[in-house]
Amino acid sequence: MSQTPIIKVRDVAFPRLQAPDLDRMESFLIDFGMVRAQRTEDTLYMRGVGPAPFVHVTHLGEPGFRGFAFVAGSRDDLEKIAGSEGFSPVEPLESPGGGFRTVTTDPIGLKVEVVFGQEPAQPLDTANPRALNMGTRFERIGAPQRIPRGPSRVKRFGHLQLNAPDPQAMFSWYNARFGLIVSDAVELAPGMPVAIFNRCDRGAEPTDHHTILFSSDMTSGGVPGLNHVSWEVCDIDDVFAGHEHLSAKKRSPEWGIGRHLLGSQVFDYWNDPWGQIHEHWTDGDQFDASVAPGSLGIDQGAASQWGPDMPSSYVRTSARVIS
Repeated sequence: MSQTPIIKVRDVAFPRLQAPDLDRMESFLIDFGMVRAQRTEDTLYMRGVGPAPFVHVTHLGEPGFRGFAFVAGSRDDLEKIAGSEGFSPVEPLESPGGGFRTVTTDPIGLKVEVVFGQEPAQPLDTANPRALNMGTRFERIGAPQRIPRGPSRVKRFGHLQLNAPDPQAMFSWYNARFGLIVSDAVELAPGMPVAIFNRCDRGAEPTDHHTILFSSDMTSGGVPGLNHVSWEVCDIDDVFAGHEHLSAKKRSPEWGIGRHLLGSQVFDYWNDPWGQIHEHWTDGDQFDASVAPGSLGIDQGAASQWGPDMPSSYVRTSARVIS
C-alpha cells in the first residue's frame, strides 16, 4: 500500500560499487561505453555521453555494492528529507560536478543517498537515436546507414535491481521516504509478490517503467544485495554494436540480447571482472503516475518477448552489501 511520502525523487543518479583493482574496472567500463570523469587513489568516477558528471562510482576494496543515489526535485526537498529520522545532515558531495547530499541506510544495509545541485558536464554526444527507415516511417532519405565499430554510447544510469528477504517491506520503506510507485508486480500467488517493479512519481510527466526493482533473495540462497545495475544507451544499434564490441574484448556475457516483457526494453547483460552484472538497455516503457499497477504470475514475470531464455545464474546476488 502506498503512503504519503516525505518527498518524491526524480530519478537515480549513480551506483557505488567496490572492486579490488580500479585499472581492471576502468578497462571494463571503457569497453562497456563509459569514459573516465575523475580518478583518485581509491575511487574511480566514470561518465557517459550525456550531461551527468558521472554515472558510475567504483571504490577500491573487496567486490561488493555500497549503495546508490536518488535525485531530489529541489533543494527544499533535500533539506526536508535530511531533517527526517535516519538521514544525515546535508553535506557537500565531494565528487565531479559538486552538489549536496544526505545519506541513510535501507533495510538490507545499503547506503542510499539523495543528491541535488550537481553541475552538468558538457555532453560528449547528442545522444540522439539514429534515423531509421521502418514500416511507413522513412527518416533517412538519400543517406546510407553506417554504424561505427566500438562500444555503446552510454546515455545515463537508468535503474537497479536489489535482492531482499521481503520485497514488499522494501517497497514500503522506499515508498514512504522517496515516493516510488508500483508499475508491475510478479506474484507467487495473489498478494504474494516476489518481485516489484517501481518508478518515480513525476505526476503527469512520463518516466521509466522502473527505476528500482525489488526481488526475493530466495533465488540467491538468502543473500541480499545487488542483482544488477543498468544504463540506458542511445538506440538499438548501440545495444547490438556494444554487444559485438564486448564480445570482441572477451568480456563475460550474462544474458541477451532480448526484449523484456515488463518494461519492454531491449536488454543486454554483462559481468564485470568480478561477476557484478551491468546492463545496457534501450526503448523502455514510459509511464506517468496515472498508469495503474499491473501484476503477473511468476511463470510470466521473467519472460522475454524475444531473445534467449533467462539463465539460472542471472537471478543471483551479483554483489554483496558493503556496509
